[in-house]
Amino acid sequence: MSADARGSIYSSLTFSVRKSGQQVRWQKKQKDVITPLRTAQRVKFNQGLLFWNSMPDNEKHYWQMLSKDEVVDL
Repeated sequence: MSADARGSIYSSLTFSVRKSGQQVRWQKKQKDVITPLRTAQRVKFNQGLLFWNSMPDNEKHYWQMLSKDEVVDL
């Protein structure tokens, strides 16, 4: 046994150290509810990720500069 135990056992019993002292609690895992709206959003995200990864580095640099409101020379 440890006075400073940290971590989880069986993904549900979690040991941690807080300002108030050692704490043990049961962690309820969040349900991963699959809904049509969430699925559609994931598809959009994955398409954007594939598009981004397929762009050449100079185009990525251009869009990164635009996102930071920096001056872009064409």
